[in-house]
Amino acid sequence: MRRFICVVIFLLMFLPGKSYCYAADSKLELDWDYFTPFSNNRKLDTVSLHILGKISETKNRSVYRGITVTRAYGNIVLKNTNYQQDSSAVGIGPIYMVRNEKYHSGKLSAVIDMSSGFIVYDKIFPAGGRDFNFMWRIGPEFIYKFNQNSSMNIGYMVMHVSDGFKTHNPSYNAHGVSLGFVTKF
Repeated sequence: MRRFICVVIFLLMFLPGKSYCYAADSKLELDWDYFTPFSNNRKLDTVSLHILGKISETKNRSVYRGITVTRAYGNIVLKNTNYQQDSSAVGIGPIYMVRNEKYHSGKLSAVIDMSSGFIVYDKIFPAGGRDFNFMWRIGPEFIYKFNQNSSMNIGYMVMHVSDGFKTHNPSYNAHGVSLGFVTKF
């Protein structure tokens, strides 16, 4: 637990209080994901919360940064065995997201979201791995804008989690639904 608190403090030290890249009103986006694995040897379900703020915007592309809190629970089957090992863990880390808007009609938009982050877990995740990983997400979403300051999004995401090492890398691939809400505070 002490390591987890130290990581949160370390991450917050490097997030500036004010973004000098984007001068518009401050809006906060909250995205929730629920993922299930692609393969049978990874019996993990993952729930994640992404807290994002927009830092730049062009005509069809926006860049966000924020923090991800993730909770994976379940088992994995270790390679070349039938032994299932508990891989439940909680993680937190900084994340960046790029959103490409593909279609816009009044209050409805179709977008592609791509995000990447460095996640530190409270224990080794998945079993046999390390206590840190990289998380990548990509997928289409539909955004409905209620007004100028609020919107809601729903989409399908694919996720990959791995530590990036070539020699020993117990990765985890999953897919699922993403639900988000944007508002001005």
